[in-house]
Amino acid sequence: MRKLQQIAKAAAAAGALSLSILAPAAGAASLREQDDIVTVAGVEIVCRLTFPSGPARGAVLLLPGSLFSDVDGNYPSMQLKPHLYADLAAQLGERGFAVLRMAKIGPGTGSRTVDAQAAARHADFATRTEAAAAGLALLHKAAPARPLIVAGHSEGALVASLLASGADAKAIDGVVMLSGPALPILSLLRDQVAAMAPPGASSDMTMFDRTIAAIRAGEPLPAGAQADPQTAMLATMPAFSLAYLRSTDRFDPVAELARVRQPVLIVQGGRDGSVPPAHAARLHEGRRNLPTELARFPELNHFYKVTPPDMPPMQSMALDTTSDPAVAERIVRWASGLR
Repeated sequence: MRKLQQIAKAAAAAGALSLSILAPAAGAASLREQDDIVTVAGVEIVCRLTFPSGPARGAVLLLPGSLFSDVDGNYPSMQLKPHLYADLAAQLGERGFAVLRMAKIGPGTGSRTVDAQAAARHADFATRTEAAAAGLALLHKAAPARPLIVAGHSEGALVASLLASGADAKAIDGVVMLSGPALPILSLLRDQVAAMAPPGASSDMTMFDRTIAAIRAGEPLPAGAQADPQTAMLATMPAFSLAYLRSTDRFDPVAELARVRQPVLIVQGGRDGSVPPAHAARLHEGRRNLPTELARFPELNHFYKVTPPDMPPMQSMALDTTSDPAVAERIVRWASGLR
């Protein structure tokens, strides 16, 4: 990652883009990759473009989820390497699409603060839409192909909805919701915590609910939150992170997706322990009569890895196998109808 930061810094200073060749799958043509940065609210965010070997048949902006992820979709601070975004970029590139993927700001992701005062705005979830818009502009300049698709993963699916229904709506031909939640972030977190309770453990969520209520109100967390296993993580978060959660929680993903007028593809893994399959059904239902397709992959997890049944959620998250190319194939098939 240090090398990636050096590449991005050198590119910015020289006004040029660094180029590399991405190793293709067996029988596929070589892909080109180039690194760049966008600067949003005082922070440089690393981006990576993947180009097909021939003329692009479309372009995809790939937006990251909620955790601190690098440009490939790895989580250095958590020692997790699912590399979903690198996999998707290569798989879509092999099928003729140009792809821009972006890091999520945070430790180990390659992001760099250049203006600390301006960077305080990143505590507001709305700044994620600004970052997405900057990525969209970069993609359009580097690969002005249509259809232009915005694909958001996990929390990034909500960002994709906001981008597609905002000022850039006319530039976007379709939206892909990749494992997108149907609940506001703090409600989703409650469900996740309850689901992770070991057999026989107490189901009392009183302290968790009190802690969530305090975060939503912008008040100090209750005494005892740091000692409770359910809330210890929240209690150790800095004020910046709690403010981010509070601002994110104000958005209802179902309502925001209902405002998107472009065609939508909802992609869901059947063994997703982070955003269970019921979320995809809620998002789909909320679209009513708007053009929407739902693609389910029963054996895939949150990062689209083939996952054995009954594998514990944390073990599933740690899988580093190649993400199933069936997801990219489904996106390409859906995108062919957008022309």
